[in-house]
Amino acid sequence: MERTSRGGLLSAGLGASTGVLGVLWSPLLLPWPVLAFALVAVAFIRSWLRWPLLWCLLGASWTLWHASSLLDARWPAERHGEDVTVQGRIADLPLQRADHWRFRFEALPGEAVQGAIRTSWYFADVALAGGQCWVLQLRMRTPRGAVSPGAFDYERWLFAEGYVSSAYVRAGHPCAEAAPPPWWRSMRQHLDAALGRWLHDHPALDLARALTVANRNGLDEADWRVLRVTGTSHLVAISGLHVGLVAGLFLFLGRWLWQRSAWLCRHMPAPRAGLLAGTAAALAYAALAGFSVPTQRALLMWAVIALALWSGHRTRAWHVLMLAWMAVLAFDPLAVLGAGTWLSFLAVATIVMVSSERAGGAAVWWRIPRLQAALLVGLTPATLLFFDGASLLAPLVNAVVIPAFAVLLPLLLASVALAWAGGSTLPLTAAAHLLEWLRQGLILAADAAPMLWLEAMPGALTLLCAAWGAFLLLSPQIQPLRLLGLICWLPLLWPRPGLTPGVAEVAILDVGQGLSVVVRTRQQTLVYDAGPAWPGGFDAGEAIVVPYLRQAGVRAVDRLIISHRHRDHAGGAVAVAQALPVMETWEEGNAACRSPRRWNWDGVSFEVLHPRQPERWQANDRSCVLRVTAGGQHLLITGDIEAAAEQALGGSTAEKLASQVVVVPHHGSRTSSTPAFVEALKAEWAVFSAGWRNRHGHPHPEVLRRWQRAGAETVTTGDAGSLVVRLGAGMQPQLRSAREQRRIWRAPYRLPSAVD
Repeated sequence: MERTSRGGLLSAGLGASTGVLGVLWSPLLLPWPVLAFALVAVAFIRSWLRWPLLWCLLGASWTLWHASSLLDARWPAERHGEDVTVQGRIADLPLQRADHWRFRFEALPGEAVQGAIRTSWYFADVALAGGQCWVLQLRMRTPRGAVSPGAFDYERWLFAEGYVSSAYVRAGHPCAEAAPPPWWRSMRQHLDAALGRWLHDHPALDLARALTVANRNGLDEADWRVLRVTGTSHLVAISGLHVGLVAGLFLFLGRWLWQRSAWLCRHMPAPRAGLLAGTAAALAYAALAGFSVPTQRALLMWAVIALALWSGHRTRAWHVLMLAWMAVLAFDPLAVLGAGTWLSFLAVATIVMVSSERAGGAAVWWRIPRLQAALLVGLTPATLLFFDGASLLAPLVNAVVIPAFAVLLPLLLASVALAWAGGSTLPLTAAAHLLEWLRQGLILAADAAPMLWLEAMPGALTLLCAAWGAFLLLSPQIQPLRLLGLICWLPLLWPRPGLTPGVAEVAILDVGQGLSVVVRTRQQTLVYDAGPAWPGGFDAGEAIVVPYLRQAGVRAVDRLIISHRHRDHAGGAVAVAQALPVMETWEEGNAACRSPRRWNWDGVSFEVLHPRQPERWQANDRSCVLRVTAGGQHLLITGDIEAAAEQALGGSTAEKLASQVVVVPHHGSRTSSTPAFVEALKAEWAVFSAGWRNRHGHPHPEVLRRWQRAGAETVTTGDAGSLVVRLGAGMQPQLRSAREQRRIWRAPYRLPSAVD
């Protein structure tokens, strides 16, 4: 009977998971009639496949309803840029920067927008707090982000977080009459402010806020780098580990105190009293964390565990884990789009596998390092998938940090509770000192062994193979197959196939309103411009260029060319140089990029066509114009040159201008792309590197029509995402668009040549 129920639970969990993932990773949403017909058809199946298929269809239906509701509520693209007045509440602790606020704004029922809005408020002399009610005039924006290989999928993140729009505030005032916010939101905001007073200027303040009220706004990029390299990012995201520590501590404490009284034990067994205490503590801690999605998942998991223990029946850990997983899918099927969901459950699953009865018997001194090694194996495939790398330092660091953290977190929370109750803040200061020592230790570890972070972006099949290998290595029931598990990990070490000699792969990256082009040959890599970067804001070098290079297997940049010093072209260069070795840099002022200059890499020719005399040119017209030739195919990169430079090119190098692919000058501005220049290029493809619906109006409609009349297919990176083309003998240049890989959360796009 137990085996039957175990098989049924496994069948239900795997079936529902397959249905959820099938909907979320399909290119299009399935029509409801198709699912309804499938459900009816499955009902007539007389086979062991009946129940797995039924659970699969139920999971798919539930996910389809969630996804459809969210997508239907999204702000439509045709109303992008429209001003709307919305009354709502600040649903989280707002993030304050030097010149703006950023917060989650949830519209009240009956408003023009229904759902959560990712809102920015620039240069506002206001004091915002979580739970406040405001009437805001918002400039609405359709959920949109850059789409580029290896880059963070912003549109997927907005979808998974439940945002229906982004916006910025044009005007606003507090609500005249509004119901008070939930008590836990007010308490969280007050406690966050109190921590700022109690630990004013203490270096561990931001870490204490992250662990107490889940306010990670103060952690900067340097902090996240340390956490990433040491594999300890999970410590600052209140989730299963944190809620489990607090709930477990209060469970044992409540049971121990209850056992002191025989009268209490006669009315309720001490184990049940401990469960109630642990559940109350878990709820209180989740409230401090703002009932964020990770804490909600942790509460669900704790609830399943608590119910299993309350029932008094002997329940296998696998049963509890599968029930918790299904509870999470039922609560929010979109949670599987986030890394935290997978890492939390995979970590628990790994612990269950290596701590099972058949895997037991090892000495205590061996269990901790064995567990850390198992966690490295179990989490590496998911870490590679979500973070484009894995920390080899993580097992050693976590073996020390997690036991210390298990002591520090209760001390921190207890000292905060004491200070909140009006007691002394000295224990809180002492706990902050201990946190700072922990932080400094992590910094030392990250600085001492930075090369132990393995950068890798393997393909889907390689990751699936590694995940199966991890299962074989960790499962105690199939130890004879562990050698096969090691073999499954070998593809992670295989070098990816390179380009053949004489072939160039060119990527025009979706960096927003700016430019970055990557040219790769068999053994060399050239980066032409690195996109925009803004102080305290978006950095295309870090967010787009570096991830693209890493997913392409590039370990060093052989030549970095900065066409000119404007921020939309040169801003990301610093991030590129910090992330990867740059062997040589050409930029305005060092006279390296001047015509005539030629070189050959792996059978691919490069030639600088402009400027011939850099000192004669100013601003945009000093841009370096580069022509790439492979197998008789040509691609021209023009930077930001304008009419004067185009005329000079037409006079001195007119015979070299004809190119199959052209990166259009100055993002398609009216000051460039003169009729004579456009006609001279005879382009098949005209690529505009410009942001989606940018404020400059690039590419200008007149310029767009001019290229089209000349016979070129036109495409804009802001519409199509990053574009990749290969040049070589016998090849017909054909662009591939990153946005052509359809996802339900992503705005669709098809290249002009694919329309026929």
